[in-house]
Amino acid sequence: MAAAPSHVKGSAKLASVKGVDLGEIYSENAAAKIFQVAKRGLKQQAPLPTYPESVPQKGPHQGKYEHREADFWTCGFFPGSIYAILERAVRFPRSLNIPEHCRPQFTNQTLQLGRHWSVAINEMSGRTDTHDMGFIVQPALQKDWELTGNPESLQSVIKAAYALASRYDDKVKAIRSWDVAINDRYSITDMETDFLVIIDSMCNLDLLYYVGHNQNDQSLIDIATQHADTIMSAILRPDYSSYHLVNFDPRTGEPKAKMTNQGYQDASTWTRGQAWSIMGFAQTYTWTRDQRFLETAIKCSQYFLGRLAECKGKHHHHLVPAWDFDAPPDDPQEPLRDVSAGVIAANGLFIIHQSLQSLPPAISPQLLAPETNFLDLALQIVGDTLDMALDRDFASFEAAPSKLVNGMGDGVDQEIRVKESAFDAILRHSTANNNEHAHKRHQDHGLVYADYYLLEFGNKLLRAGLV
Repeated sequence: MAAAPSHVKGSAKLASVKGVDLGEIYSENAAAKIFQVAKRGLKQQAPLPTYPESVPQKGPHQGKYEHREADFWTCGFFPGSIYAILERAVRFPRSLNIPEHCRPQFTNQTLQLGRHWSVAINEMSGRTDTHDMGFIVQPALQKDWELTGNPESLQSVIKAAYALASRYDDKVKAIRSWDVAINDRYSITDMETDFLVIIDSMCNLDLLYYVGHNQNDQSLIDIATQHADTIMSAILRPDYSSYHLVNFDPRTGEPKAKMTNQGYQDASTWTRGQAWSIMGFAQTYTWTRDQRFLETAIKCSQYFLGRLAECKGKHHHHLVPAWDFDAPPDDPQEPLRDVSAGVIAANGLFIIHQSLQSLPPAISPQLLAPETNFLDLALQIVGDTLDMALDRDFASFEAAPSKLVNGMGDGVDQEIRVKESAFDAILRHSTANNNEHAHKRHQDHGLVYADYYLLEFGNKLLRAGLV
């Protein structure tokens, strides 16, 4: 009987949690796709001028990442994906499914890629023109500090937190998200009369808490907590759905308009915004241990899950969310999806699950119906996502070189090469912005932060000892 091949292109070892096969998250394909894009950056001198954002699924540029300027808010996610793979190599090598000949040099070459892609991130860590500093610095720079002890990365993370805190306004009691908001419907540009806050901002508070505790600075912690309170009262609706954007009057601190920028309509629930609310309030609870924030994360998630449940039987893979819960689909059998919203929500659900494990048995039933299992639901969302949205043109690492030195392979310094996929992203079917008034709609494509949060979900399971 012939022996099984040691390496099959695109193969993924079984990694099952509670019966859900998550092997593709840890597959050679996932690591190789990150490598194939990352290695292109080595052809340019750092700091890199642009960063990957979306991958078209059709048209003349289909399959290849479209880049955005380096200071666009998504710049941190691709370097973060490199560091997600590095974390596996360093901390969880059993779950790094790569050919044996790649292992001797894999960690060093992955770190080299991560550092190269992080130069521009380090250089922009003092920016005060955006609230997205958590998204920008934490995926790569905080992970670089945690894995390697690089003091430069820690200093950039600290600098970014204070830059973010500088956007806090004590009258509004919130951090300004955007300086301006411009589309074909409105142009909000006067910072003296307008103060824009978006639901996404909940997920940048983690940076303030991290640095607040690292530097023993209560002011950062207080700013983050007050901002979360303002989001809870002004952006969440009574049913715990969320507006995308609220415009406050900075002179009075009161909301004067509640609207959307990326969702279907002002009163609709933009799916990714709801996912940000789940993860953001769950993160806030882990830092504060204030039960109000855990209750809010649970109620935001119950709204999200309830809207998914409404789709059961209406179309396939109902746990892969539509781009907006209230948008009428062009084709009811094939609604436009946003895979990124699902994997972001899954990350938040897992944090809720972990938080509930730490509570006394008498408290947990007060927070949720006893039949709700947030781990099961997170796994089911990710399982449905992989089944529907995984790109099946797999990448892999090239075979070992045949070159021999003194009769032995010299693999330590060999450059790792990739047999590339024709599609750069791991996942398909995300929608960045399908608002009818957007200058340009971005729908049904691969998306850099969908891949990042898929990899991060896998790493959360590893850290918890579930894989």
